[in-house]
Amino acid sequence: MNIFAKHAFLPDSSDWQKDVLVTLDGPTITAVKHIQFDERQDARLSANLQYEFLIPNYVDLQVNGGGGILFAEDTLASDLKKVAAVHAQYGSGALLPTLITHNQTAMHNMANVVASVLSESPRGLNYAEPVNGILGVHFEGPWLSTAKKGIHLAEHIRAPSDAELSCVTRGDLGKVLLTLAPETVPVDVIQDLVKQGVTVAIGHSNATLEQTLAALEAGATGFTHLYNAMSGLQGRNPGVLGAALGEQETFAGIIADGHHVSTYALQLAYQTKSADKLVLVTDAMAHAGCNEDVLPYFSTQITRQENRLTTPDGALAGSCLTMHEALLHMHKNVGIKLFDCVKMAGCSPLDWLGMSHFNAIEKGRSASFIGLDSTLAIQAHWCEGNQVIQPNSSV
Repeated sequence: MNIFAKHAFLPDSSDWQKDVLVTLDGPTITAVKHIQFDERQDARLSANLQYEFLIPNYVDLQVNGGGGILFAEDTLASDLKKVAAVHAQYGSGALLPTLITHNQTAMHNMANVVASVLSESPRGLNYAEPVNGILGVHFEGPWLSTAKKGIHLAEHIRAPSDAELSCVTRGDLGKVLLTLAPETVPVDVIQDLVKQGVTVAIGHSNATLEQTLAALEAGATGFTHLYNAMSGLQGRNPGVLGAALGEQETFAGIIADGHHVSTYALQLAYQTKSADKLVLVTDAMAHAGCNEDVLPYFSTQITRQENRLTTPDGALAGSCLTMHEALLHMHKNVGIKLFDCVKMAGCSPLDWLGMSHFNAIEKGRSASFIGLDSTLAIQAHWCEGNQVIQPNSSV
């Protein structure tokens, strides 16, 4: 099969590559050819499919749920697969299922079901690529600050225990991202987590600049949902936000849904972090890819109004965002060039996890990419050689 793209996002390129012919043999990319101007007509005629833009599929590092499912104490392996399939409809080829602060039983259960899904890989314990769309797991808490808890329940926020440390460092969870507040976790614990392969992010934290920098020195590499649930930037105390914007080698996830972060703040984050370090995430709740507007959350509920999720007291409660919507918001409303938006959605997330670019459009890789038309609507999404059908609404 031949796919012709007027504009292709190829690895190690700083801008669009024009007129590219991608050849597939089954699920594998066997050739990526730059077409000369005088060959363009023949190449287009030989192509089975044509797209205005061909881009790597999206990688979402913060997914609490979707399709009516919220990851919790009773999550099943089938729930992980269903949520991954829901988000795949909107361009996400891989994700980290995320457990919001919960009890120890929920943490162990989440670890078990993630390990179960990843064990289905025909390549064995090799997580260079997603398995059923799952890359690993994100534990958002429970080692957080009650002062910056957001909708996380204070009753479950606690200091790390030996059992929980063993849970997040077990060797069969693929890529593990852990959000913690550095003022609640000793530096030597952060160092040990990093040595055991955990990617540590700072979030839901009221830490001082000094505490934040100490965590970074210990091996933390980024920040969870920039601006939200973190100590703010002030002249005499730059806080977590000051460190996030000032330490240019760190990554930062950001929720570009028009509710969590203003346009101006998104522009500032892009200017200070660059597309190489800014990571689009959805922080999606059960409402994503679901028609229900009111869904349960512990003993309360979360309601969607005009694509804004809130608890009964009006607090923001995650999002119903998709990665494609996040990309479009950054491009059309914030004014970031499309090439950099693609990088933030499909490349920077993998760089943060220290992974090889499984979704790179290059010879020898499995077909993992998205075809967009000239309006930036998704025409097709390929996940490891399999086509995902797109719904006509929402994309």
